[in-house]
Amino acid sequence: MHFNDEVDWPDVFGEHISRSSLADPRNPRRSAYVRTMVFLEGGLREIDDQLSGRNTRSRDELAGARLTRGIVLRRAAEVATELPQAMRVGEGAFRDRWPGRGGMANFFMCLVKYTCTAPRWGLFLDYGPRRALAELPKVHAGELELTDLISKIATHDLRMRIRLARYWLFQLSLTIDAKWQAVAMRAYREMLEAYSTRWVPVYEEGLRVLGVQFRPGITPRSLSMMVSAQTSGFAQHVAGAGDDTRENRDLFVASVQSLIYAALDPGDGRGVTEALRGILISR
Repeated sequence: MHFNDEVDWPDVFGEHISRSSLADPRNPRRSAYVRTMVFLEGGLREIDDQLSGRNTRSRDELAGARLTRGIVLRRAAEVATELPQAMRVGEGAFRDRWPGRGGMANFFMCLVKYTCTAPRWGLFLDYGPRRALAELPKVHAGELELTDLISKIATHDLRMRIRLARYWLFQLSLTIDAKWQAVAMRAYREMLEAYSTRWVPVYEEGLRVLGVQFRPGITPRSLSMMVSAQTSGFAQHVAGAGDDTRENRDLFVASVQSLIYAALDPGDGRGVTEALRGILISR
């Protein structure tokens, strides 16, 4: 099992864990670090199961329980069975990391940060840019319309961002503590920034491959941030309202296409689609 040792967990968790050594992968007693990660992975899997409907408990029961210490301990014990060496993850070990009456609140804060950097979210962040770079040559060759490429990637990203928004909406509903909300939203913004950064080289490559340019004042970074913000806002609306319909998805795709096309400078008073076709045909 991979727990992403590249993250500086002692710094990321900060004051939310009792001792930084318990989250340090370089700890000579590495089992202390692994045990910390097992608790967090157990909590993440429980939330994932609750949101996806895979949980065996009823919705009414979950509405009252959500994510208790007992649930975390049970899920952590399941995760521990996947390790090469036996490991106990009982209540004493949990309280050692997140002690006192605020232990669960501090655990939630660490869980949000762990969620941001979990390897599965790295795959989510990389999918769209990787797919776009791979398919841009098809657009250049006339085998794929740019509109269709935007549609496929935007639909996938919206679906994943809705799921991400549900994580945050779910976890923020666990407490009304202002400090918790600030930590969660800061971690959320960091993840969206990482998402935007991945798209900058894609837009740069798109300009080069398709032989087009942006309107004055528009840069790959500014467009990336605008699309990311638009996706984030739409996803949070859908996650909060539970209105994930085909009509809404089509509306979102059209809005992303319009935003990207509006950023391009077709020149000579032509429409963007006409200009793109003209550029590609003339090659």
